[in-house]
Amino acid sequence: MAGNTGFIFGNALVITIDSERRVIADGAVAVIGDTIVGVGKTDQIRTDFPDLPVHDYSHHIISPGLIDTHVHLSQAMFRALGERNASSDSFHDWLYRLVLPMEGTMTPEDGAASASLCILEMLKSGTTSFLESMTSSNHGFDGIAQVCVDSGIRAALGKVVMDVPPAYRDRVGWPLSAWFEPDQGIAETLAAHKQWNGAANGRIQVWFGCRTADESANPELYRRVAAEARDRDMHLTIHHSELESDNEYARSQGYRSHMDYGYQLGLLGPRSVLTHCTAADSEDIALLASTGTSVANCPANNATVAWGPTRVVEMLEAGVNVALGCDGTASDANMDLLRDLRVLCQVARTRGKSRNSLRAETALEMATIHGARALGIADQVGSLEVGKKADLITIDTDVPHLSPIWNPVASLVFAAQGSDVHTVVIDGKIVVKAREILTMDEAAIIADVKRRMPDIRQRADVPAATPRWRTL
Repeated sequence: MAGNTGFIFGNALVITIDSERRVIADGAVAVIGDTIVGVGKTDQIRTDFPDLPVHDYSHHIISPGLIDTHVHLSQAMFRALGERNASSDSFHDWLYRLVLPMEGTMTPEDGAASASLCILEMLKSGTTSFLESMTSSNHGFDGIAQVCVDSGIRAALGKVVMDVPPAYRDRVGWPLSAWFEPDQGIAETLAAHKQWNGAANGRIQVWFGCRTADESANPELYRRVAAEARDRDMHLTIHHSELESDNEYARSQGYRSHMDYGYQLGLLGPRSVLTHCTAADSEDIALLASTGTSVANCPANNATVAWGPTRVVEMLEAGVNVALGCDGTASDANMDLLRDLRVLCQVARTRGKSRNSLRAETALEMATIHGARALGIADQVGSLEVGKKADLITIDTDVPHLSPIWNPVASLVFAAQGSDVHTVVIDGKIVVKAREILTMDEAAIIADVKRRMPDIRQRADVPAATPRWRTL
């Protein structure tokens, strides 16, 4: 595949997610430069593009690359750490006594190391695009953006903005290192947008990453950010309607619900991605639909922390664009979006008490074309169609748990796992081949993270960071 200037992946089962939702047996995808130029039967594609080298992907499924619409890059350093704090069901305990102290002690070098680990895991398990929710100032935005550029991944980077009064900060023990003035956050976001938005052939976006609109926050921040985003054609993302306590707070301020509160603040709209929304009711869902707001559903994370399921089926039926996210490894423990596809279906079917509540086909749409819509790039990625960017993955089905293939979509959703991903192509460039990452030094990244872990633990001095069982 010398030069990656053009190639055909052939002899595969191709799941297109195109407008006809074609699944092509003995199918092929032809790529020239960064663009898909042909999708169809292998013999026809070879005839149409006789000068392109053909690479045999027999016993593979070819799918659009997966899109993760809710990621915390910094938490890759804290994998499964939340389980040590599970003696308390309080979200605020988890946030203020564990996560923020750990994130607050991180340096820009730590931030780049954690981002590298997270992106490495995402790429090797088939995620080709992602939305980072809140890149913190102390984690070094420039270094993280450069990791995204060099790795080859497609990234929307939400830069954190907040307006938390010092009195609240001090009362809850919010670490000063993880607390920032609103003017600082907005100015840094706009500077990052100017420098990085559109970088790497358009692979990099810069968004506003707002902290939750709860009792800790000055509501004027959201009105200001919403206006900035609207005036500059920028996007924003925010954790919203996460818990019933969010509704209680909003009602105390005179609003019907937290979703209504967000709407009045200007946070809803086609350039917004709201995460979780587990506390959204029917009226909230109608509001999401009418405003064209996207939702990032994180089923595995929400099940892990016992928040209860998002009303995904009702949202989809109402016309809401619902996409999929892994969230952060401090709770969900891994960034394997393939794994979360089946968790998504299992949670929705358990809630609906029906196998037909959420079909495998819908789940895969949520992880591909719905994610592309949420990121505002559905005209570029999310399906395998002529003229779109060549973002695709191949799944090696020559393994026991994927044999035999009766229904390739169902097999991908319910049986595949990240380690089955063989090849990853982004923007026409091969970044993973034969399960080997080509754009990152995997061994060096893992060694670097392991080297940094003791220092971060010592600086943070968080009791919950120690194992529950005694380690000899």
